[in-house]
Amino acid sequence: MSKEGWNKIYNKTNKLTKPSNKSHLISNKDIIDLELLIKDVLVNFLKQGNVHLGLKIYINNVLRNDVSNKMLSNIPSKDISLEDWSKIIFGEEKFGIILNSLEQYSNDLSEKAATIVKPLLEIAGLPLGGLSFIFFMGNYGYTPFGIHKEATGEEGFLFHLGPKSKQFYTWDDPKLNTIKHNTEIFKEIDIMIPKSKCYHLNSGDAMFIPHQVYHIANTSEFSMSFVMDYINPTNENLEINLMKSAENENNNTLTNEYHSPLTSNIDSNEWSNILNKKSLFSKLETSLKRHIYSLKSNGGILKKSIIVNSSGIIPNGSFSIKGKEIFPIFYEKILDEKLLLFARGHQFKLNFNENIPMIINKLNNGEILNLDFIRETLEPKWQITDIFSFIGDLLRVEAIVVND
Repeated sequence: MSKEGWNKIYNKTNKLTKPSNKSHLISNKDIIDLELLIKDVLVNFLKQGNVHLGLKIYINNVLRNDVSNKMLSNIPSKDISLEDWSKIIFGEEKFGIILNSLEQYSNDLSEKAATIVKPLLEIAGLPLGGLSFIFFMGNYGYTPFGIHKEATGEEGFLFHLGPKSKQFYTWDDPKLNTIKHNTEIFKEIDIMIPKSKCYHLNSGDAMFIPHQVYHIANTSEFSMSFVMDYINPTNENLEINLMKSAENENNNTLTNEYHSPLTSNIDSNEWSNILNKKSLFSKLETSLKRHIYSLKSNGGILKKSIIVNSSGIIPNGSFSIKGKEIFPIFYEKILDEKLLLFARGHQFKLNFNENIPMIINKLNNGEILNLDFIRETLEPKWQITDIFSFIGDLLRVEAIVVND
């Protein structure tokens, strides 16, 4: 993925504050890969059977999630395209399928998406709400839920996969931009279209939509689009989430101190003195640091990778492992001679070893490490069981691979 293309759209959008498009932002190979991976996601989603979670189906602009039963009975086979499969499900009807949080159904899709958007994160920064992915598929015409805007702070990137073109309409109007999010959707499309700005999108083109701008798309012929939510959380949401995380964190500020009873002569204005503000801030600071480590270890994606449950995940005999530069591993030394490891959004506690930083740096640089070298580096501080636990945890979350 060219950093030049991302620089261009970043500048055209005035640093992600104005709607704009970029032709050929993703390559033909990216399109082919994404189409195959999205099909895998749909298959995995349907096999799980929880079709009421995250899936919306529209027929002739009417929400029809009852069709999901037909989809469950006709899961796409390996040799059928999604367009041909759609004809089996919907015939000649105008339809639309929308599926949220694609990253929770495929580690491969997450890795591909993280690779595509890595240059954007280097240019624009890491959104503290993380990244999430959606796909739209069909020939549904105008977006079924009308002219709308996203939640506060949720900036959108739409990657159009085709094969047919689509039109994207925006209303970057100061009056409309000030309307509170999630309060008003406009259905008078024909009346409002003349006042919009239209962007024509072909396969490989991308569209950016800032959260405050009303928009709608028109997909009159079968096409697929892959959408990324680039989530900048509100201060309130970030603080609430950090407080929830702090509740479960084993911080380095734990003490044996306790509070005395509240006496009746203490004025309510003095109640705040009960709080240890330094301790509270320290806990939130630790939660924030670990939240950022988790995001960075997962390419910016909010949801953790899927854990691969396999008893034979570590090969027998001698083998080598290799890290993934797109998913760097982080660590933090915590209490009781322990390490907290961050990999693909997960956290693991390990016994401390002073040579772990060198191993992690080599993995993050994409170096191939054989088992003998790892043992020479980490023993005798670690037993072989510690080493295999370390390697196994990283393999199960797909932060590293066994090198053939």
